[in-house]
Amino acid sequence: MRTIFLTGGTGFIGRQLVEELLKEDVTIFLLVRSKSKATRVFQEKGFFNETAMHFIEGDLTNPDLGLSDEDKKKVLSTDVIIHAGGQMDIQATTQEATSVFLNGAKHISEFAKRIHQLKGLQQFIHVVGYMSPFDDDNSKVEIDVFQEGHDYLKIKNPYERTKFLADLYIRQQASAIGYPLSVINPPTVVGSSTTGSTEQVAGLGLLVESMRRVLMPVIPGGKGYKLPLIANDALAKFIVQVVKLEPSSIRTYTLVPDKPLDPDIDELLGVMSESMNMAAPKISVPLRFMKALMNSGLSKITRIPSDGLNFITNRTFSNDLPKKVMGADWFTKTSVMNFFPAVVADLDYRLMYPNNQHNHVFERTLIGNTVIHQIQGEGRPFILFHGLLSDGEDLFPLGVELHEKTGQPVWIPDLPGLGRSPFKHEKNLIDLYLNVVKELSGKAAQGAHWIGHSFGAVILLEALAREYLDTKNTITLLQPPVTKKNHKSFNAPPLLNKWALKLATASSLERYLIGNGLFENIEGIPKYYIAKVRSSFTSPRILNTTLQLNRFLSKNYRGDFTKVPSANLHIIWGDQDRRYSTPVQLGKIDVVPYGHHFPLSHPTETASYVLGN
Repeated sequence: MRTIFLTGGTGFIGRQLVEELLKEDVTIFLLVRSKSKATRVFQEKGFFNETAMHFIEGDLTNPDLGLSDEDKKKVLSTDVIIHAGGQMDIQATTQEATSVFLNGAKHISEFAKRIHQLKGLQQFIHVVGYMSPFDDDNSKVEIDVFQEGHDYLKIKNPYERTKFLADLYIRQQASAIGYPLSVINPPTVVGSSTTGSTEQVAGLGLLVESMRRVLMPVIPGGKGYKLPLIANDALAKFIVQVVKLEPSSIRTYTLVPDKPLDPDIDELLGVMSESMNMAAPKISVPLRFMKALMNSGLSKITRIPSDGLNFITNRTFSNDLPKKVMGADWFTKTSVMNFFPAVVADLDYRLMYPNNQHNHVFERTLIGNTVIHQIQGEGRPFILFHGLLSDGEDLFPLGVELHEKTGQPVWIPDLPGLGRSPFKHEKNLIDLYLNVVKELSGKAAQGAHWIGHSFGAVILLEALAREYLDTKNTITLLQPPVTKKNHKSFNAPPLLNKWALKLATASSLERYLIGNGLFENIEGIPKYYIAKVRSSFTSPRILNTTLQLNRFLSKNYRGDFTKVPSANLHIIWGDQDRRYSTPVQLGKIDVVPYGHHFPLSHPTETASYVLGN
């Protein structure tokens, strides 16, 4: 069994690394500022292990890391040090960055020296960004990084400069003392390949934020320039494999993909733009000119520091060593482009709702690039499709009710372009949503109970008409919007609609919701709902998708209901809807005394109606 001392264990990379390390025969000492907060973090993540994980309170910036005598003894017993500490803050001052990175490197290197002298340190692993100028050949520089480093390294940004000087210092110490050192250089790190969830918004999130505000009209650098990316779960798996090695020297592992696997920045921005349902930039601007523009004041508008462009590069990197560890095809298998649209949508969602709390009842996964929220259970799943002015999370209370009453699994997708799911261009807009039906029905081989609310019901009607769902499936339609009462609401020119939504106040939204019968009264509107809808329209992805789908329903949708079988069809209708009429052409209907959004306002009652209780 190896004993590991880990810094940065509660961070974006560190949490994923701990999860991977716990699959091995290890004991982990994690340097944390607060044991109680760290315990809460890992309990919320669902992989807190009291036997294998031990929190040690301290601080990278303090001498001896601020450890108690008892905790020092624990650290001095470790076999491997993994140093991944230090918050990503590209706008940190020289004093802040020096305290965290340079002083932190000094303090942890002192422990490495003492461990090696006491028992022999098996390995020191340092995680530092791929743009570090130091490698195994050019790091034999005899300078005092604390006295001469800032002049030696001609990098203006304090965050980058001190991180790279810390890299040099750690290399110097390993060489002088003689313990093995593995330096791992990841590119920009994004969320897990299984979810796309990217909690660290300070990296790629800066670019997404600029696109959200329509402030990225050009391509920085142009052809040949790249923004290399890696998933945090791929990085964590790589670090675990390095832990298992028995090195005897200093080695550098650069985790930048081969150039053919790494799209140019124009292609990357094209994928981002499609995911955000926006027009892609077409004009390339030299990187030097872009930095000059940023320094002249554009940074304040775009909120991207000029130094943020330093991560865009046309350099060539050697990745032979990582391939020897993981296999020649590792970069192909772990390519972020396989799920990159989901990363973009997740960052967009986080920027919309910065205070959104994670729901611990539902687990999140990806099918393609569509986000699926799941509760595990026994039997056929309930699959819930939400409507407009909504996303999958709005149906969580209904999903929980169905699960608690039946014990069956619940799957709730965020429909493409809404919630946390990216948009994707299709020739026929409805096909984008029918593809989700096909993908989910393939996962539910024994059939499912499909429930569609509003536009979600339209998707299921289309799927039935096209015979995508066979008799193994049962379908419940909640408020299918197929027969309009009047044509005045929401039927203004597209630009007016767009600005009306972007500029909507809480009171105007409330009037719209009550006036159109989405809710029967003000008390029925969930407390979070109006603020959430208003925030959602700060996203071009959700705003543009909502307008496109509304136009589809208002002008283009003419469903052929003659092809819809009624045998397994259950329709529930809220009679307080003032915009749509009861769809009597679909068959027998159960009428309830609620508004159009009754699955959101009355989840308990809705679950009972769905189950026939």
